[in-house]
Amino acid sequence: PSILLAGAAAVPLSQHKKAVQKLAPPSVTKNLPAYPTSLASEPAWVKDIDNVLDIVAGAAGPVIHTSDGILGINPLNGSTLWSYARKGATYETFLDPIGKQAGKKYARTLVVSPNHRHIAFRISGPGKVKHLPFTDQTTITIVLDTITGQVVNDHISDDGTLQITDSAILDGHKIYTFGSKTEKWDLKKLGVSIEEGVRERYFGTAGHSTFIVGHSEDRVDGAGILQYGSLSLISQDDPNRVHTTPPVPLMSNAALPLVIGGWTAIFSDGTPTTANGSDDLGWQMHVADLDSLAKSGSTSAPTHHVGRSAGINAPASLTTGKIVMLPPTLPPPARDIGDHDDFPDWDDSTTISTIFDPSTQTTLSASQISGLIRAVGISSTSTGASAGAKIKISSMDNDAETSFPISPGSIFYPPGYFTYNPDMKDMAIPLSHFTNIFALHTPGANIIILNPTARPSFENRSYRLYGITEVTQQ
Repeated sequence: PSILLAGAAAVPLSQHKKAVQKLAPPSVTKNLPAYPTSLASEPAWVKDIDNVLDIVAGAAGPVIHTSDGILGINPLNGSTLWSYARKGATYETFLDPIGKQAGKKYARTLVVSPNHRHIAFRISGPGKVKHLPFTDQTTITIVLDTITGQVVNDHISDDGTLQITDSAILDGHKIYTFGSKTEKWDLKKLGVSIEEGVRERYFGTAGHSTFIVGHSEDRVDGAGILQYGSLSLISQDDPNRVHTTPPVPLMSNAALPLVIGGWTAIFSDGTPTTANGSDDLGWQMHVADLDSLAKSGSTSAPTHHVGRSAGINAPASLTTGKIVMLPPTLPPPARDIGDHDDFPDWDDSTTISTIFDPSTQTTLSASQISGLIRAVGISSTSTGASAGAKIKISSMDNDAETSFPISPGSIFYPPGYFTYNPDMKDMAIPLSHFTNIFALHTPGANIIILNPTARPSFENRSYRLYGITEVTQQ
């Protein structure tokens, strides 16, 4: 009888809760906002959101994942465009070891397509109940349209890596195209192996139609600071052949590549050595899209040069949605410790040189007006008995700085506290610690993200969002 009762009790556990959705109106698709190229002097809106798991830039504005579900936000007024809720769902997380977007242990739940039109995430079942191992629930992978909130794919997950292109996902060793619950390709059956074992597997944005199935790992002369490797790529339409790329810079704290909008950086002179560069001079680099690198007979001829650089600035790239290159010369402390991604040792140096925008395929200089945020922080406005604080925003060109007061009770620590970046250091520097304020560049607005409590960034947290739109929209 006990076994029968236990089996009966287990049945509801094995069933996922049905999703409750509110879709965006059709007009949203016809009027997509452009990325802002300037910073208004005050927020267009302020919004408090509890239990945040992840925040990313969708194609129509910010997309916010909470423990209750997912919201698409109108970047012009902060209203909800669409929502997806699944009561009681457990969302799977993966550490973002290359980004440090909101602290060293920031766990992500969403992977974003190169064109930002789709997001993918996983919902896990209740797991194994004590004494009832047969109730183990399979994980489900779901893909949403970030403009409408529509589900475009859901299927039983194969676990393992999760990558997304503009029209397909790689879930474990299976490729699914949007609109089909049946896999289009099974890489195991094709004899194509996904990188397993000791080395980190790549999760996240892939090429527009290309996946990363592995990468090599090396250092300049075997022991230098710079880490690099060649990527193993497959086409989602013909994954039988694996293409190997020229060397690309890897993020030193995880030895993983960084892909922004389907593009990454490439060493222009082949394998980086002390003969063609150094930590003092950098290495000549250009950017290339993964799709072109995965084409048969591709020569990978440089078309978009980004100059000499020590690598990619991962935090700045992830917050701006552009490929932001490090300067060619490392500051002495970073050279001494052998880690150019340890940004606290860049305190007296800029962390930004050339910027590449994958959406327009243009290069920008750090001094060019672009609407991109270089730094954000909180400083005091106290005068005598009157206490106050303001948020300061510095644009990438360093000449334009805007600020606005924040209401009492918006922050836990005093305005000059180091996690609020009062010295307005480049965003990568405070983000390499646990930070309480950062930003995200999205269509329609730059989003300032403030942690108003003292809760660590690796926990479920409540955030206050400020939407900074174009000057002309105020």
